[in-house]
Amino acid sequence: MTIRNFLLVALIVPALTIAQDDVPLEEHIIGVWRMDLRTLESPGVMYYQESGTVSIIEQMPDGTFRVMSRVTTRAVAESADLMIRPGCIGKKECVYDEATEGVGVLMDDRIYIDWLDDDGWIDDLLTIDGNVMTGDDGNGPIRLVKEPSE
Repeated sequence: MTIRNFLLVALIVPALTIAQDDVPLEEHIIGVWRMDLRTLESPGVMYYQESGTVSIIEQMPDGTFRVMSRVTTRAVAESADLMIRPGCIGKKECVYDEATEGVGVLMDDRIYIDWLDDDGWIDDLLTIDGNVMTGDDGNGPIRLVKEPSE
């Protein structure tokens, strides 16, 4: 790297960091956050959450956030009698999608998401660190990375 390129990088990187820091967290969290692959285990069945997103749609007038989530799961059972989900009964492997809507509340560098109208979803408390959110949703660790804005 030449000294000129080094100086250019030395000037640009802090400017990008400052620009990100200038965006209020309330604005920064709005967007699509993609979930890393995760594996969940229950007796006789492995669940691979292969694709998932948490979309923070907008901030409401009361300060809460409208949130939507979608997850695609591939379940693999040791035997066909272990699948109890409708559409998967009698199968050893099944792929299904789930989606729900929730309300998010920002608390310092964390967001609490109350998933509405779905008893199968456990509320989330996620810590925000730049473009990454992490936490444990009651099923296991979860990590989400914010997709770049278009």
